Amino acid sequence: MPRLVRVHDVARKKIHDLRPDEPVLRGPYELFHPEGPVRRRDSLIEWVQGKESRSARIVPATLGETHPGERVLVRLDPRDPEDHWWLCEVQAVGVVQAAQR
Repeated sequence: MPRLVRVHDVARKKIHDLRPDEPVLRGPYELFHPEGPVRRRDSLIEWVQGKESRSARIVPATLGETHPGERVLVRLDPRDPEDHWWLCEVQAVGVVQAAQR
């Protein structure tokens, strides 16, 4: 059974179980509650929070390197534009996925 990382999508209030090798972006603490997706521009991100446009540097990582309580940016839907990342809070690392019947 594969081990997964459970994340909570802050903006859309959904839970996702993702692979630990999933790429993520670590951003600043000020990235607290963006309105909609965060947009990546090379080594920077841009987002709107409280009607104010903000930007910051990011550090690439993988979900397996995160810990519960950490907030990271994740590409949740491959149909989204490539520069759209969503703020997610890591809830659990090493979740065992139940076998599909």
